Amino acid sequence: MAIGGGTGWRLIPMVSALGAMDMTAALQADLDSAIAARRAWSVPAGGNRLTSTGLGYGSNAIINMVGDLYNDHGPLVGTLYCLTNRSSARLHNVTIIGKGGSFVGAATAPNGATRKGLGIVKVDGFVVTGARTDGPLTGFGMEVKDATGGVLTGLVLNAGANVAGADGLHFFGACQRVSGSNIVISSGDDALSFTHENGESMNALMERITLSGLTLNSAAYSCIKFHVNATTGKATIRNIRLSNIKGAILSGPTGCPLIMENKGVAQGCVIDDVVIRDADLTFGEKTTQDGPCAFLTDVSNVQLLNMKLRGRRRGQFLRAIRCRGLTLTGELWETIPGSAAGNMIQLEQCGNYRIDVIVRSATGARLGVIQASNTGVDTGIRSLGITGA
Repeated sequence: MAIGGGTGWRLIPMVSALGAMDMTAALQADLDSAIAARRAWSVPAGGNRLTSTGLGYGSNAIINMVGDLYNDHGPLVGTLYCLTNRSSARLHNVTIIGKGGSFVGAATAPNGATRKGLGIVKVDGFVVTGARTDGPLTGFGMEVKDATGGVLTGLVLNAGANVAGADGLHFFGACQRVSGSNIVISSGDDALSFTHENGESMNALMERITLSGLTLNSAAYSCIKFHVNATTGKATIRNIRLSNIKGAILSGPTGCPLIMENKGVAQGCVIDDVVIRDADLTFGEKTTQDGPCAFLTDVSNVQLLNMKLRGRRRGQFLRAIRCRGLTLTGELWETIPGSAAGNMIQLEQCGNYRIDVIVRSATGARLGVIQASNTGVDTGIRSLGITGA
């Protein structure tokens, strides 16, 4: 199986066939013994079936993913990972090393089963390198939840199923001080997401996350998503740095490559100080819904630098609502015909913004520029076309 990312293609071996026996108890006992003895543990070669629960790691675990872990539980079990922190305690120093194995969703997921891959949950100090997920996972391929002080490198995350919730890499809750690089995602839902969504992230602070070298493809949702819900108290997402990105909506019919929405602004929720640099994001010709390439609401101090936004469907390249401190530089590529030339960027009650972009045709020919700024706050809607009017 060939997986694209970075500057070329890499050959990734197919996952092993799903075994007939439930290996949960035997593997958990073996893993527990290895952790107690402070030695590394390897997932056995082959397709290891997990039907009742997933596996749980402990502090100081070192896990080599030699074989595959198949999430094959049914809907009555609830939502489970292949591997996660299954205790209620905070853990520390967890290392997951890819050795050819994968976190896999079994092919026959019954209705209502939410099958996730790897969960880094309530861990302080973690390293995940060379890990893989493969579908059809109906939940997150990999989730980092309430975890701090981590490093992610060389991940290939195929979340699989084209359903809501099948994000590739999902940051949730109080995640802090995480860095990552060389990450390739092909997801059913959002490829890369940062969210506070329910009471589990009440008043949570997510900050200081830096990721670079990203391939972020989604079947029909978003390449990058920031979301804060109104049920999270005064939750905050801030100080996020993303760079060297290429992403696209591959299948449609829905999709918006970049979404940043703060639905909890009324009670004090915040999405602030986000820098996305050197990103090439494609709306996708198979995305038939009307809409923008980038959609931002109630966020502050967002810098979109050296961006390439490609395509829109009877909407804008960028639509921003009640945003403060917004910067957009780079290029807009008119790859889908039929949208109004005078409404390429729409700013609604926005303030302290700067727009400086080149507009190009589908072939790359330069059509003009859009330049606009305001150190105050617009009281209405401002539509920008090539003339900058």
